[in-house]
Amino acid sequence: MARMEPLGIHEVDGEIRHLCEEAERQSGTSASTRTYARNPVVVKALAAFRGALAREGTIDPALRELVRLKIAALNACRY
Repeated sequence: MARMEPLGIHEVDGEIRHLCEEAERQSGTSASTRTYARNPVVVKALAAFRGALAREGTIDPALRELVRLKIAALNACRY
């Protein structure tokens, strides 16, 4: 059980709501993003970090996607 409830999508700061919507589109849920959104500075920093990993990583994009799929399967996560 979560110790901290995620914000509702309409409670999320408008400046970062698009991150929640993108998470919903990609994985079917934005609960973690909406939880991080309780502190907008944190969610913005995480988005910048993830963006840097995606742009500047040295792993082949096809291999990176296979890793994501495997992790999702191991965690019984819809991806």
